Amino acid sequence: MAGKFAKISRLEWVTLLLTACFAAGTLLWFHFGPPPGAVTFTGTGEPTAAEQQAEQTPEAPGLLEGERIDLNTATLSDLTRLPGIGEKKGQAILDKRTELGGFQSVDQLLEVRGIGEGILARISPYVTVTP
Repeated sequence: MAGKFAKISRLEWVTLLLTACFAAGTLLWFHFGPPPGAVTFTGTGEPTAAEQQAEQTPEAPGLLEGERIDLNTATLSDLTRLPGIGEKKGQAILDKRTELGGFQSVDQLLEVRGIGEGILARISPYVTVTP
């Protein structure tokens, strides 16, 4: 058996090694996906349907485009549709609303425990207050 391998030329060994490396790299690529930052080509240069949908989707995926939630009439499920608001923060908003007898402005959300300037900035385009 060793005699057969002795007859393979150096060029054939290099070719065999390169082919094995290429096959291993291809298997790894398909198993783990492209490396981070790899450029992929879609073929047309036009945005795909998924890319167009992502551009049209607002930052608050639970809300319809242009929809605003009234803080004085919202339910817990309404509030949890806002970006960065889960059940705990939503319940804290409802508790503060009860304590205050209703919100007078959106800025009063800063009085709610767990809501700071960052969250207020993210949700303010999606909320309103009616007296």
